[in-house]
Amino acid sequence: MPSRKNTTPLGPIRKFTITEEKATFRSRQGTLDVVFLKDDVVRLRAVKKGQNEPDRSFAVIPTGWDKPETRITVRGDSVILATSNLSVRISLKTGRIRILSADRTDLFRNAEIAWSGAGVGLIWKMPKDRHIYGTGERTGPLDKRGTRMAYWNTDRSGYPVEQDPLYQSIPFALCMDGPRAHGFFFDNTFRQDWEFSPLGKTKAKMTADDGALDLYVMASGTPSAVLERWTELTGRMSLPPLWALGYQQCKWSYYPESVVRDIADQFRQRSIPCDVIYLDIDYMDAYKDFTWHPERFPDPPKLVSDLRDQGFRTVVMLDPGVKVEEGYDVYETLKQAGFVVRNADGTPFIGPVWPGDCLFPDFTDAACREWWGKWYKGLLDLGVAGFWNDMNEPAVFDAPGHSLPLDAVFSGDGYPGDHRRFHNIYGMQMVRGTTEGLRALRPDQRHFVLTRAAYAGTQRYAAAWTGDNCSDWPSLRISIPMLLNFGLSGQAFCGPDIGGFAGTATPELFARWLQVGALYPFCRTHYAAAPQSGHPDINAVPTQEPWSYGDEWEEINRASLELRYKLLPYLYTVFEEITRTGMPVMRPLFLQYPDDPKTACIEDEFLIGSDLLCAPILDEGRYSRELYLPKGLWYDYWSGECLEGGRKITASAPIDVLPLFARAGSAIPTQDVVQHTREAVNKPIVWQVWPDSGFKAIGTLYEDDGETLAYTRGDFKRTTLTLSGTKENPETSLQHEGGYTGRPQEIVIAA
Repeated sequence: MPSRKNTTPLGPIRKFTITEEKATFRSRQGTLDVVFLKDDVVRLRAVKKGQNEPDRSFAVIPTGWDKPETRITVRGDSVILATSNLSVRISLKTGRIRILSADRTDLFRNAEIAWSGAGVGLIWKMPKDRHIYGTGERTGPLDKRGTRMAYWNTDRSGYPVEQDPLYQSIPFALCMDGPRAHGFFFDNTFRQDWEFSPLGKTKAKMTADDGALDLYVMASGTPSAVLERWTELTGRMSLPPLWALGYQQCKWSYYPESVVRDIADQFRQRSIPCDVIYLDIDYMDAYKDFTWHPERFPDPPKLVSDLRDQGFRTVVMLDPGVKVEEGYDVYETLKQAGFVVRNADGTPFIGPVWPGDCLFPDFTDAACREWWGKWYKGLLDLGVAGFWNDMNEPAVFDAPGHSLPLDAVFSGDGYPGDHRRFHNIYGMQMVRGTTEGLRALRPDQRHFVLTRAAYAGTQRYAAAWTGDNCSDWPSLRISIPMLLNFGLSGQAFCGPDIGGFAGTATPELFARWLQVGALYPFCRTHYAAAPQSGHPDINAVPTQEPWSYGDEWEEINRASLELRYKLLPYLYTVFEEITRTGMPVMRPLFLQYPDDPKTACIEDEFLIGSDLLCAPILDEGRYSRELYLPKGLWYDYWSGECLEGGRKITASAPIDVLPLFARAGSAIPTQDVVQHTREAVNKPIVWQVWPDSGFKAIGTLYEDDGETLAYTRGDFKRTTLTLSGTKENPETSLQHEGGYTGRPQEIVIAA
């Protein structure tokens, strides 16, 4: 939206009405609706006069919330709508808005809705010391104060650390005023631009190129409570299959079949844990979806079956572009059905991607999503376990903006519109079609889908990774705040390409990256070979497997992955927590310790769940680092030394050590190292118990079959371990919930 002098504000309110459902305010310029969805959640929706804007959302789902009791007061020239936790004041004289929390904190002060042409925006004032987090997939610092950012899904291979925008658009912010939190979501799929003034200043602005101003404000008090509301509003991820939490190995590209088999053999012969091997686009015949290259992969069912026998799941890539080729069944059925993205004149849009000229399915059409989902039957039948939807921004080669024309036409599930409206949700609707198809084909199985492009709410359908990053130290460093903000935005199952995608990692860089990557929620190495490096032989370039750098580095890298597999019972338990609370796996320190102001901007260390703190080495040639331990007692995970928190310490970190700390008072379920998740079935759970100063500890373990939806029918086991007594006479108790048998358990007390 242009500068403020070229905008038209909502302005004086000429008429307002109050019903049980909403309050409506009308001015000469437009209409504002205010609806309290819960006592701490309010929705404000402003539409320009004469604008026909459908009231629907791709992100928001039914919540089942009870409508709160709302008080309405007319005071002077203002109307005040309030619940027990939130109030909205509308000035009848100016149309400006003030939103306050129960403790009278200004969430939005002097907020003005304004239009410029078709564009809409909101300008407001915020406290000088407010911190802002979330905002989806972002490079840059954890705290987004002082930044400008755009929401427009963009394919940017080998992106620099200052790149904005990137592949995913999640216009949600988590704000902290001291220990108090609130959040807001600007639900508009057109391109958005946000600007927050630096600390010490107060200006904030967000605009969208078209559509309504549809703003949800959550004032729940604590950051965890805000995330609970946010993920109730847009949905939570389903519990993934256990194997998807294992280590995953990918290259652009492993082929032919003999190379894939060799990679699998190397993992097993070298005793390096791994659960997943990926097949990038070169497994396909001429890059055509749902095909196999007849020479590179002559017998896919046997390959996939043999890999499964070795403990590997196979994940394959699929892109949205469908090759224009007579006789190709996917193309023929798509062309006949007609649910394709079209040019403004109604003709099918054809654009070049990997296969050459392609049609693009219109995933905003429910019939198209159903058609797309049914094609996965063949891959499922031959044993493929997971699916990677790439290039779904959507990316188009040699095109303006590297995407579809802005005036390309979509069906919009009954509300037709152009590419400007649907660009940011194209990838989301693609993985929606994928996941809904998989659920229809295998209704009692859990499914793993990975996406590059997304909008708010995509966590309901897919995990996400941060796209084509670089093999350099700055990219390693920014991965931490990127993933923390991703998790705060609802997309908790996330990770970058470990080691970097573009370029070649040095032995030290790869080792340090794998150390921290072993604790990412999504743990995958992925790198580019010939297509980016220019080598004619795709298998004659530097490799990026855990053994690629020699025996010494292999030993270090093996130990990193062994740590992940040792901690899998704990990681799986934290993943299950997401499905109930929305709390991410990978957490910034302030999320767990909002009362500690020193945690507000820490972006080079993080928590896994509530009980493990990781402070990785992120710079070349560093063998120690300074870090902050939050208040309380902490144990060095490796030495068992008990440390007082609330202060900075210096941790030694030789090349084979990841600084890692366990919270005193925690009990962490672990297991012996296995080579893949199926091996763990009969191995005992080993509780690592870290007593606090009163010799107390508590911890939780979640178990189920790791594959099916039986857990939703009560076939799970949740165990709570409690330690009491004294060091000389410890007392432990185990309480169980659920009908699943579970594994035997052993208890080891660290102190």
